[in-house]
Amino acid sequence: MLEKPNKHFRDWREYSQEELDAQYNQNSKVIDSSGYKEQKISKSAKARGDLDCVLDVSYGPSLAETLDIFPADKKGAPINIFIHGGAWKSGNKSQVSYPAPVFHDAGANYVALNFGEVPDVMLEEQVRQCRAAIAWVYGNAKSFGGDPDQIFVSGHSSGSHVTGMMVVTDWEGIYGLPADIIKGAAPISGMFDLEPVLHSWRNSYLKLDGERALALSAIHQIPDAEIALVLGVGSEELAEFQRQSSAFSDAWVVQGKACTLIEVPGRNHFEMGADFGDATSPVTQAIFEQMSL
Repeated sequence: MLEKPNKHFRDWREYSQEELDAQYNQNSKVIDSSGYKEQKISKSAKARGDLDCVLDVSYGPSLAETLDIFPADKKGAPINIFIHGGAWKSGNKSQVSYPAPVFHDAGANYVALNFGEVPDVMLEEQVRQCRAAIAWVYGNAKSFGGDPDQIFVSGHSSGSHVTGMMVVTDWEGIYGLPADIIKGAAPISGMFDLEPVLHSWRNSYLKLDGERALALSAIHQIPDAEIALVLGVGSEELAEFQRQSSAFSDAWVVQGKACTLIEVPGRNHFEMGADFGDATSPVTQAIFEQMSL
């Protein structure tokens, strides 16, 4: 497995405004990402055609609160819940069916979430909806053959940020559910401290202030529950995305919690997302190990 490299990262406060904006703009690194999106859509459509699946299951009152379930062949199999990216404002679950065959072949259930997006909802509501989806999966897992005591969560990019917020949730206090409802998580290529995002161009649509950015930053809310993490980032990603994963790993480990940080050589931000559909990728292999598949 490719382990965490020793790197020194520049303090984000040292960036000029132009530099900071570029660090939170994937197009500054990959000028045309349309091919990656088209490939995800094509592979996702094929996955829905090839596999048994239950689509557009409602988990909440709004039209956005739906999920797709790709059941495993065996009853009582673990569940991987995937939270898609899209800068918190785009994307949908139909674009992330492509990992389903990989998890199905490994013997796991795969669940892809839909949720409200900025600016239609505030970021706090997006987080709340994903929490509600996980609570729904826990309560309904047996109806599709899943094991409610083996729930794992993965996400990419902004979905990785939301995944981070899932693992720091007070599940007992908010939902009356087990504190360790999530047994492991894989937030890939994500952001776990929104303070630099607050000061970047992305705040033109996120509309965060300092208090809200802090409350939505998983790095400042490490939970008591023992949740194992797999963090992944590509060597060709923006420096801030590499730093964010490294810092979150450090914050997790210093609390005595299990965390594996993997840097994948030669992979950019969009390729790291695509790798969820590759059973041989280092990140997918680490998730399989986490899930005991």
